[in-house]
Amino acid sequence: MESKELIKHLIVTGGSGFIGKQVCKLASGKGIPVVSISRSGKPTGINDEDYKTVTWVPADVFDPKTWKQYLLNCNAIVHCVGIIEEKPEQGITYQKMIYVSTKTVGIAATAAGIPKFVYISAGAGAPETPATYMENKLAAETFLLSLDLNLTILKPGMIYGEEKPETIHENDMIKNLLQDPIIGPQIRPNRPLPVL
Repeated sequence: MESKELIKHLIVTGGSGFIGKQVCKLASGKGIPVVSISRSGKPTGINDEDYKTVTWVPADVFDPKTWKQYLLNCNAIVHCVGIIEEKPEQGITYQKMIYVSTKTVGIAATAAGIPKFVYISAGAGAPETPATYMENKLAAETFLLSLDLNLTILKPGMIYGEEKPETIHENDMIKNLLQDPIIGPQIRPNRPLPVL
């Protein structure tokens, strides 16, 4: 009896978040099997038709034992865990959610021999983003570069979308600044991008 080749899949850590959902949606639209790893599992209010190939796994990204089984037959990880605003009283800090999460997933990917790792970093934060946000993004990049990974680091500027109305407002303000002949050329490389 012939053994069937096991289907390879993509893991999206933070797949139920603002950017992660769009990564899952795009991959599903191309027929790619996806495993989304996030504390909440399946997000509410989504159209299942847009996520036909996605398996929503509620797991703790900081505890790889809770999602280790999905590393088998995984051909890539896209790490999308992150936050815009800290809530230290809840243990939600830039250091933990950006740097520690990236370090944890990077080590797990390396140990499992995952062929490809994509990290969603940042080229610039939204207006008034604290310096510690970018410091932790850069620290996460530096750590990943120290690992034996086939690594791609994406560094978009601010990302906006309807799910986060405040980002629409910030994008409108930045669009006005882009028209300024002195300021515009300086911020154009990191101009806001739509989430989809």
